[in-house]
Amino acid sequence: MDKIFRQAAQSQIIVNAHRVNGGEAFLKKEEKEPDSKADFFYINESSQEKILEQIISLCTGRLKKFGNYDFFENIQILTPTKKGMLGTKELNKVIQNVLNKKQENKKEKETANTIFRVGDRIMQVKNNYDIYWEKHNAKEIGAGVFNGEFGIVTDIDEKEKAIEIKFDDEKIAWYQFSDLDQIEHSYSITIHKAQR
Repeated sequence: MDKIFRQAAQSQIIVNAHRVNGGEAFLKKEEKEPDSKADFFYINESSQEKILEQIISLCTGRLKKFGNYDFFENIQILTPTKKGMLGTKELNKVIQNVLNKKQENKKEKETANTIFRVGDRIMQVKNNYDIYWEKHNAKEIGAGVFNGEFGIVTDIDEKEKAIEIKFDDEKIAWYQFSDLDQIEHSYSITIHKAQR
């Protein structure tokens, strides 16, 4: 698709994505439409350490000050890889330790070198057609949570050996500790996962 429709053209993310796909450079400030959104800016860094500092700074206040963007509501870190300092595995650990720090009164569960903590942003990474869920407000029940669904850890019950997750569509599901391989932190996700 080569045409960008009027509403999409207001987003500098969409405009610049099309430009990159077409082999062009990002739009310069003077080239932007007057009614375009301030939803894109480019930071040129070559050092992984500096890039990590920029990511942390953006997630912990700069974007809040810039446009009242809340990390948990409006921001998703995308990276091309799972490995390395700027891969999802390390970024998720770093961002968890910055945005959802260990606290004495905050419940957490460690499993297979991963710590899940109440308040963590997670993503389902395997289809599970059998897991039971309910929506409290709609008094709706059902089964099935699927690869790519996002949620927040809302409770951890050591006695029942389970973690409660509230998904973005208001589904609430309990995961047994033995099923935690079905979820991953999602402060940062790969570009591949974002395309699903």
